[in-house]
Amino acid sequence: MQAQLLELRTQNYQLSDELRKNTAELNSVRQKTSNLEKDYVKAQKALNKSKKAQEVDALLNENKMLQGKLHSQEDDFRLQNSTLMQELSKLCSQIEQLELENRRLREGQGLEGPASSPASGPVDAELLRLQAENSALQKKLKGERSSCIKSSSVFPHKHFRIRIKGIIQQRKEEELKSINLRVQKLQTDLMSANQVRSAQAHPAKLPNIKLQVACQSAVSQEQVEGMLSENDALRTNLAALEQIQTVKTQELNLMREQNLTLNAELQQKRTEQESFLAQRDDLNSQLQESNRANSRLLEQLTELGLEKDKLQQELEEARKTADKRKVMLDELAIEMAQEKSRHKEELGDVRLQHEKGVLSIRARYEKELRGLHEEKNRTEEEIRSQLRDERARTKELEGLQPYVEELKAQVQSMEGTKGWFERRLKEAEAKAVEVETVKQQVMEMQKEREELNNTISKLKQEIKDTVDGQRILEKKGSSALKDLKRQLHLERKRADKLQERLQEILTNTKTRTGLEELMLSEISSPSRTQQTGDSSSISSFSYREIMKDGASAPSTNKSNTSSPQSQRPADLSDDEVSELFQRLAEVQQEKWMLEEKVKHLEVSCSSMADDICKKSAIIETYVMDSRRGVVAHGAQGERGSLSSVLRDFVKPGDENLREMNKKLQNMLEEQLTKNMHLQKVKRGKASHLGWER
Repeated sequence: MQAQLLELRTQNYQLSDELRKNTAELNSVRQKTSNLEKDYVKAQKALNKSKKAQEVDALLNENKMLQGKLHSQEDDFRLQNSTLMQELSKLCSQIEQLELENRRLREGQGLEGPASSPASGPVDAELLRLQAENSALQKKLKGERSSCIKSSSVFPHKHFRIRIKGIIQQRKEEELKSINLRVQKLQTDLMSANQVRSAQAHPAKLPNIKLQVACQSAVSQEQVEGMLSENDALRTNLAALEQIQTVKTQELNLMREQNLTLNAELQQKRTEQESFLAQRDDLNSQLQESNRANSRLLEQLTELGLEKDKLQQELEEARKTADKRKVMLDELAIEMAQEKSRHKEELGDVRLQHEKGVLSIRARYEKELRGLHEEKNRTEEEIRSQLRDERARTKELEGLQPYVEELKAQVQSMEGTKGWFERRLKEAEAKAVEVETVKQQVMEMQKEREELNNTISKLKQEIKDTVDGQRILEKKGSSALKDLKRQLHLERKRADKLQERLQEILTNTKTRTGLEELMLSEISSPSRTQQTGDSSSISSFSYREIMKDGASAPSTNKSNTSSPQSQRPADLSDDEVSELFQRLAEVQQEKWMLEEKVKHLEVSCSSMADDICKKSAIIETYVMDSRRGVVAHGAQGERGSLSSVLRDFVKPGDENLREMNKKLQNMLEEQLTKNMHLQKVKRGKASHLGWER
C-alpha cells in the first residue's frame, strides 16, 4: 500500500508539473496569437495606407492630365493670339489701304471704282471667318467648362481646383471679349466700307464720310491698344500659371517620394505579415498538440480519480480494520487489567490465607511445614507461569504499538494526500468546464455536419428516385418483352398445328410428290439455304423431319393401301390440298422471316446490352459510390438482372423499341450530367466545410 501510495504521489507530482508546463505553454501561445493579431491589424492599416497612396497616385495622374490640358490650352491660346496679331496686321493694312483710297478720292474720282471693289470683298470674307471662329471658340469654351467641372468633381485639392477654374474662366472670358471686339471692329469696318461705296455713288457726302472714317480709325486704334494691354495681362497670367505649375510639380515629386517610401513599407509589412501568418499556423499546430496533450492529461486525471476512489475505499477498509484492531486491543487491555486485578485479589487472598494459615498452623507448623512448602512452591510456579504469560502478552502489545503508530502516520499522510487530491479535483473541475466548452463547439460542428449529411441524404434520395424511375422503365420494357414472347408462343402454337395438319395430309402419295417438289424448290431458295443448318431455333421448320415422316408413313401403310386415292382423306380435294401447300409455304416463309428478325434482334440486343452494361458501369462509378458499402451485394444482383432484362428487352427491330432506346439513352445522359453536377456541389461543400473547420 505504501509503495502504491508513493508511486501515485510521484505520478501526481509529474502530472502537476506537466500541467503547469502546458498551462505556461498555453499562455505563451495565447500571447503570441494576440501579438499576431495586433500585427495583423497593423498590416491591415498599412494596406489601407497603401490604398490611400494608390488614390494619391490616381490624383497625381489626374493632375498630370489637367496639366496636359493646360499646356494644350496654352498652345491654343498662343495660336489664337498669333492669329489675332495676324488679323490685326491685316486690319492695319486694310486701314492704310482705306486711307490711301480716301486720299485718292480727294484727288479725283478716276480710281474710286476699281479701288473700292477689292476692299469690300475681303472685309466680307474676314467677317464671315471671324464669326465662324467665334462660334467654334464658344463651343470649345463650353466643352472645357464641362471638362473643368468634371475634373473639379474628381480632383481633391479644392484650392488648386478653384484657382485653375478661375484662371481658365478668365482666359475664356478675355478671349470672348477680344473676339467680340474684333467682330465689332470688323462690323464698323464693313459699315465704313459701305459708306465709302455710298460716297462713291454720292460724291456730295464725301466730307461726312471722311469724318466718320477718321473717327472709326481712332476707335480702332484705341481697340488695338486695349487688345495689346489685354495681351500683356494674359502673358502675366501665363507666367503666374507657370509658377503654379512649378509648385505643383514640386508637390508631385514630394508625393511620389512619399509613395515610394509607403510602397517600401508596404512590402516590408507584407513580408512581416507572411512570416506572422506562418508563425500563426505553427502556433495553431502547437495549440492543437497542447490541446491533445491536455485531453490526454484529462484522461490520466480521470484514471487517477478512479484510482483515488479505489484507494479511498481501501483506506476506509484499512480504517475499519484498524478500528476493529483498536477495539480488540482495548478488550485485551481490559481483560489484562481484569486479570491483574484478579491476580492481585488472589494474591491478597493467598496472603491473608497464608497469614491465617501461619497463625493457625504455628501450632501445627512442624506437621504441615513440608506440605506448606510444597504448596508454596506450587503456587510460586503457577504465579511465575502467569507472570511469564503476562510478560509475553505485554511484549506482544508493545510489538503492536509501532504498527498502530504506523497506521496513524498513514492516516495522517492520507489526510495530506486528501487535501492535495481536493486541490487537484478543483483544477480538474476547471479543466472540465473548458472541456464542456470544447464539447459545445464540437456539438455545433456536429450539427453542421448533420445538416450537410441531410443535404447529402436528400441528394441520395434524388438519385434513388432516378434509379426507381429507371427500374420502372425496365419493368415496362420487361412487360413489352412478355407481350412479344406471348406473340411468339402463339405463332409457335400455330406452327405446331400446321405441322400436325401437314402430317395428316402426308398420308396421301400424290400430295407427297407435290410436297417433294415444293420442298426441293424451297430448299433451293437462298433464304432456306441459310436456314437449313439451324435446328436450335424454336420456330424453324425442318423439311428433313417431314421427309422422314413421309418416308415412314408409306412404309407403315404399304400393307393397307394399294392406290394413291385410297390414302387421301375423303373430305379433301386436290384444290384444297394445293391451297394448304400454298398456305404452308407462306407460313414457312413467314417463319423464316421471323427467324431472321429474331437473329438480327439477338445480335443488336447483345450489342445494346454491352453498351448499356458499360453505361451502367459508368453510372455505378459516378453515382453509386456512396451506396457501395450498404448495397454492394444487392447492386450485383440488380446489375445482373438489369443486364439480362436489357438483353431481352433491347431488340430494336421495331420503331417503338428504337424510340424507347433513344429515350432511355437520353434519360441516362441527363442523369449522368445531374450526378456529375451534384458531385461537384458536394465537393465544393466539403471543401467549404474543411476551410471553415
